[in-house]
Amino acid sequence: MTTNIKDLYHYRDLLFNLTMKELKLKYKNSVIGFLWSFLHPILLLIVYTFAFKIIIRMQIENFAIFVFTALLPWMFVSGAVTMSANSIINNQNLVKKVYFPRIIIPLSIVLSNFITMLINFVILFLGLFFFKIPFTTALFFLPLVLIPTLLLTIGLGLFFSTVTVKFRDLSHLIEIFFMVWFYLTPIIYNAAMIPEPYHRYIMLNPLTLIVEMFRSIVLDGVVPSGDLFWGALLYSLCFLLLGYFIFNKRESRLAEEL
Repeated sequence: MTTNIKDLYHYRDLLFNLTMKELKLKYKNSVIGFLWSFLHPILLLIVYTFAFKIIIRMQIENFAIFVFTALLPWMFVSGAVTMSANSIINNQNLVKKVYFPRIIIPLSIVLSNFITMLINFVILFLGLFFFKIPFTTALFFLPLVLIPTLLLTIGLGLFFSTVTVKFRDLSHLIEIFFMVWFYLTPIIYNAAMIPEPYHRYIMLNPLTLIVEMFRSIVLDGVVPSGDLFWGALLYSLCFLLLGYFIFNKRESRLAEEL
């Protein structure tokens, strides 16, 4: 791992360039370009608000911000991992012809999506102002919550990017996987609404811990408990180590399998 970290530092310019390339390609030939980064979450927010607040009539205060706060980390994780799954396959010409740490490819995908999430925080803060939700000092702890979110995503991205090279059908199953994961994560509902027998199982979901921390900071103005933070960090480190181990073990065979 130490050697790979040194390699990443040595190839940091390549990582930066590939990250910027991903950001540009994402909205290439688009009429409104980078504005889609803002429109996508806003459109999702409108749909979920209409479906669950107006039709189903969820009794949750500031429902729009309640959902949007959870959508930010969710869209980052799901978008980055889904794109990472085919990242090695989509860059097979580069992998076959040039030597560089292959880990840079999925990392660039994750980082480009991470930047997009950070930009979307502008919408979140504007929403807080519009709905007159107070800005509290707890917001200074928001960067801490981003750490396990980023580590979890990197771990999943590394895992799927290398496994998909061997098992191509997995890229199609990922969409189903995330659809199920979406409803098992308290994004459009409150974790407190889950019946007690099932509550403990939902709390085993690492994204549940991350979403709860986001809402605690943004909506309640409360610094997350140590149990939530360390639990999320432990989950994320486990996924990171698993993803790194699988990627590192299969990296030398990627070119042959492509």
